[in-house]
Amino acid sequence: MKIEDRIENNFVVLSIEGNIVLEDTAKLKETVEVFIEDPNLEGVILNCENIQFIDSSGLGLIVSIYKTLLKQERKFALTELNDRTREIFILTKLDKILTITDSDENAIKVLSA
Repeated sequence: MKIEDRIENNFVVLSIEGNIVLEDTAKLKETVEVFIEDPNLEGVILNCENIQFIDSSGLGLIVSIYKTLLKQERKFALTELNDRTREIFILTKLDKILTITDSDENAIKVLSA
Protein backbone atom coordinates (compact mmCIF):
# COMPACT_ATOMS: atom_id res chain seq x y z
CA MET A 1 0.00 0.00 0.00
CA LYS A 2 1.21 3.47 -0.88
CA ILE A 3 -0.20 6.55 0.92
CA GLU A 4 0.29 10.14 -0.18
CA ASP A 5 -0.97 13.06 1.87
CA ARG A 6 -1.71 16.70 1.24
CA ILE A 7 -3.51 19.43 3.16
CA GLU A 8 -6.39 21.27 1.48
CA ASN A 9 -8.61 23.82 3.25
CA ASN A 10 -7.78 22.41 6.71
CA PHE A 11 -8.50 18.82 5.64
CA VAL A 12 -5.90 16.14 5.09
CA VAL A 13 -6.46 14.22 1.86
CA LEU A 14 -4.90 10.77 1.93
CA SER A 15 -4.58 9.16 -1.50
CA ILE A 16 -4.27 5.42 -1.14
CA GLU A 17 -2.90 3.07 -3.78
CA GLY A 18 -3.24 -0.68 -3.41
CA ASN A 19 -5.49 -2.70 -1.11
CA ILE A 20 -6.84 -1.97 2.35
CA VAL A 21 -6.44 -5.44 3.82
CA LEU A 22 -5.35 -6.92 7.14
CA GLU A 23 -1.66 -6.79 6.23
CA ASP A 24 -1.82 -3.05 5.50
CA THR A 25 -4.27 -1.67 8.05
CA ALA A 26 -1.54 -0.91 10.62
CA LYS A 27 0.25 1.36 8.13
CA LEU A 28 -2.93 3.25 7.29
CA LYS A 29 -3.90 3.52 10.96
CA GLU A 30 -0.49 4.97 11.87
CA THR A 31 -0.71 7.51 9.07
CA VAL A 32 -4.23 8.61 9.98
CA GLU A 33 -3.42 8.87 13.70
CA VAL A 34 -0.74 11.49 12.99
CA PHE A 35 -3.35 13.69 11.34
CA ILE A 36 -6.09 12.95 13.88
CA GLU A 37 -3.76 14.33 16.57
CA ASP A 38 -3.42 17.64 14.68
CA PRO A 39 -6.00 20.02 16.23
CA ASN A 40 -5.71 22.42 13.28
CA LEU A 41 -7.28 19.96 10.85
CA GLU A 42 -11.05 19.80 10.40
CA GLY A 43 -11.04 16.21 9.20
CA VAL A 44 -9.77 13.42 6.99
CA ILE A 45 -10.60 12.57 3.38
CA LEU A 46 -9.59 9.18 1.99
CA ASN A 47 -9.18 9.25 -1.78
CA CYS A 48 -9.91 5.69 -2.91
CA GLU A 49 -9.37 6.13 -6.65
CA ASN A 50 -6.48 3.64 -6.73
CA ILE A 51 -7.82 1.06 -4.27
CA GLN A 52 -8.43 -2.33 -5.83
CA PHE A 53 -9.86 -4.18 -2.82
CA ILE A 54 -10.98 -3.66 0.79
CA ASP A 55 -11.43 -6.61 3.16
CA SER A 56 -13.38 -6.72 6.43
CA SER A 57 -10.41 -5.49 8.49
CA GLY A 58 -10.08 -2.54 6.11
CA LEU A 59 -13.77 -1.74 6.52
CA GLY A 60 -13.37 -2.01 10.28
CA LEU A 61 -10.48 0.46 10.20
CA ILE A 62 -12.48 2.92 8.10
CA VAL A 63 -15.39 2.73 10.57
CA SER A 64 -12.94 3.18 13.46
CA ILE A 65 -11.46 6.30 11.84
CA TYR A 66 -14.97 7.66 11.26
CA LYS A 67 -16.02 7.03 14.88
CA THR A 68 -12.84 8.60 16.28
CA LEU A 69 -13.34 11.74 14.20
CA LEU A 70 -17.05 11.86 15.05
CA LYS A 71 -16.26 11.84 18.78
CA GLN A 72 -13.91 14.78 18.19
CA GLU A 73 -16.63 16.59 16.21
CA ARG A 74 -14.49 16.42 13.09
CA LYS A 75 -15.31 15.31 9.57
CA PHE A 76 -14.57 12.25 7.42
CA ALA A 77 -15.23 11.36 3.79
CA LEU A 78 -14.32 8.85 1.12
CA THR A 79 -13.85 9.95 -2.48
CA GLU A 80 -13.51 8.50 -5.97
CA LEU A 81 -14.58 4.94 -5.17
CA ASN A 82 -14.47 2.63 -8.17
CA ASP A 83 -17.54 0.48 -8.90
CA ARG A 84 -16.20 -2.57 -7.07
CA THR A 85 -15.26 -0.64 -3.93
CA ARG A 86 -18.53 1.33 -3.97
CA GLU A 87 -20.45 -1.96 -4.13
CA ILE A 88 -18.74 -3.11 -0.91
CA PHE A 89 -19.92 0.04 0.87
CA ILE A 90 -23.44 -0.38 -0.52
CA LEU A 91 -23.67 -4.06 0.49
CA THR A 92 -22.50 -3.27 4.03
CA LYS A 93 -24.81 -0.22 4.13
CA LEU A 94 -21.85 1.95 5.13
CA ASP A 95 -22.81 4.26 2.27
CA LYS A 96 -25.75 5.34 4.46
CA ILE A 97 -23.42 6.39 7.30
CA LEU A 98 -20.26 7.66 5.62
CA THR A 99 -19.90 10.68 3.37
CA ILE A 100 -18.93 9.43 -0.09
CA THR A 101 -18.32 11.86 -2.95
CA ASP A 102 -16.97 11.74 -6.48
CA SER A 103 -14.02 14.09 -5.85
CA ASP A 104 -11.83 15.55 -3.12
CA GLU A 105 -13.12 19.03 -3.98
CA ASN A 106 -16.74 17.96 -3.52
CA ALA A 107 -15.88 16.29 -0.22
CA ILE A 108 -14.33 19.52 1.04
CA LYS A 109 -17.44 21.46 -0.02
CA VAL A 110 -19.80 18.97 1.65
CA LEU A 111 -17.77 18.67 4.84
CA SER A 112 -17.28 22.44 5.12
CA ALA A 113 -21.01 23.20 4.83
